[in-house]
Amino acid sequence: MSSQKERGAVRFDARRGGFTLTELMVVVVLLGVLVTGVMGTFAAQKRTTSINSQLVDAQHASRLIGDLLEEDIRHAGMLVPEGGALCAIDRTDAPDSFWVTDAGAIDPAGETRNDLGARIGGGATNISNGSQTLALDSLLLETSAPSGAYDTDADGIADSDFRVGSGVIVTDAGNPSRGSACGIVSGVSVAANQISINIESGVLGGMPASSNPVDLVAIPAHVYTVSAALQLLRNGAPVADDVEDLQVAVFVDADEDRTVDVGEYLGDGVGADFSASGTDLSLAREVRANLVVRTRLADQENTTGRFQDAENRAAGVDTDGFRRRVYSSTVMLRNLGSRVVTS
Repeated sequence: MSSQKERGAVRFDARRGGFTLTELMVVVVLLGVLVTGVMGTFAAQKRTTSINSQLVDAQHASRLIGDLLEEDIRHAGMLVPEGGALCAIDRTDAPDSFWVTDAGAIDPAGETRNDLGARIGGGATNISNGSQTLALDSLLLETSAPSGAYDTDADGIADSDFRVGSGVIVTDAGNPSRGSACGIVSGVSVAANQISINIESGVLGGMPASSNPVDLVAIPAHVYTVSAALQLLRNGAPVADDVEDLQVAVFVDADEDRTVDVGEYLGDGVGADFSASGTDLSLAREVRANLVVRTRLADQENTTGRFQDAENRAAGVDTDGFRRRVYSSTVMLRNLGSRVVTS
């Protein structure tokens, strides 16, 4: 009788017994595998989401700044001398700098002239490199009901079509074959009709053998540059971040046949590099602009990410993990090449 009670007690204790150490270890290992898998999935999903978000931002930014750049190019040369419609510094190892006339500085209402610009006085026949002050006949380009586009002295009155930090293009309106020079406005004096500038692109080309009288003109312009911090700047103000490159190429129709012949696209890596000095930009018909925008952060698992080719700037071979989007747009210069001369 007592032995039966003992056996029952044993069976009772067995039913109340816990897990063995081996069973616990198996459970811990399985939980570890499960948690590792779940965390790995979460990490991969977070990485993918972050990359996709950055790519969307890069794509969106490239379209927005591309639209802005296209709009400025379409208005290049509006009512100003055709030879001063644009200017650029073409670089094969760095982003280009690009100038295009500021159409917003001109009120076209009632205008009959198509060569508006601030004439440079003092008998000058060329422009110098570096910093200088230009004496102009006026800071206002319009000849009928003239009005300024910008308030340069903060008195609430728009008094100048030039403004500090923006661009300036200088050309010889009488001899467009001399090309253009471009720089940055560093000061505006309304009382003296003067602007202080820094010419960055070089002087005008030489006078042609049979030339018209020299007619040096300063034209307000927008200038696009890429900073060392990878910001696209328009007139010195940031427009977008993570812009790695800006490259432009210009179709100059040298034989005026309205067809792109071999070598007529300057700065594209096939024809000659673009030089504003000595290039007759009244024959410019198209501008192709290229923007390279990259993600904010590198993706260490992206083994193919590298700098992108654009026009005459070659890409490197080293990979860096960044993902990039290239925006390329060709814009016709509708204000050049079909003018009717009016008096």
